[in-house]
Amino acid sequence: MEWVEVRAEDIAAAEELALDQLGVAREDAEFEVVTREENRLFGLKKTEARVRARVKPVDVPSKTANNQRNRRKKNGKTTNKKSNSNQKNQTKNSENKPKKSPNKQRKEPENREPMPQKEQEEAVIEFLEGIVANFDIDANVSIRMEEERIIGSVDGADIGLLIGPKAGTLLALQDITRTVVQRHAAGRKTNRLSVDVGGYRERRKASLIAFTEKQAEIVKETSESLSLEPMGAADRKIIHDAVSEIDGITSGSEGEEPRRWVVLQPSD
Repeated sequence: MEWVEVRAEDIAAAEELALDQLGVAREDAEFEVVTREENRLFGLKKTEARVRARVKPVDVPSKTANNQRNRRKKNGKTTNKKSNSNQKNQTKNSENKPKKSPNKQRKEPENREPMPQKEQEEAVIEFLEGIVANFDIDANVSIRMEEERIIGSVDGADIGLLIGPKAGTLLALQDITRTVVQRHAAGRKTNRLSVDVGGYRERRKASLIAFTEKQAEIVKETSESLSLEPMGAADRKIIHDAVSEIDGITSGSEGEEPRRWVVLQPSD
């Protein structure tokens, strides 16, 4: 996943804005502070904070710790004199050895071996078909791709049980499906994944876009800012994307998770 860079009045606001753009929860993202906000000219001018963010990759199990433990066991069999000498040399080498930059350490997981897409799709289908069978629902499971994202879909009659009030069951089903795929991956890199039931997500997206367009007209008529109801990061992203296509309107987010909301305002 590529990094996105955002600006805001402070670090916290920049991180929340980045989460809106990524469409993920805070625990699924990682951040880098490019610059912090500063007060200049005796506090009369304040610079913005800049933050980089991306979807957090799954860490690969490292063999480094095991190798170090094996070396220590071998060194423990030598005499105390030799051990002390080795410790001095290791300390000296450690002082002279250049430290790895944080950016380089963060990039290492990107070198992971990717899990074949077909294997990911098979894991998704197998799990969702098991859910359908256990719930005794007459439904079909299918897979489609959208911008390198795997979408597992469940379609059929009487599948509202898998959506739940305010899509709470659907979100839980999606989280569990992601966990299942990651376990199958065994440390390999995976695609982003979503689960849809009965076309709920497409209907929700179309509804939010239409709602945003109506609210944008109100903002244009009144020339005043308008706060929307609190919603999740994925829904906020849909609204931000819709606003970007509307002339004369801008959007931002306010509040704290899980009750964070979008604010529409005139661009002038």
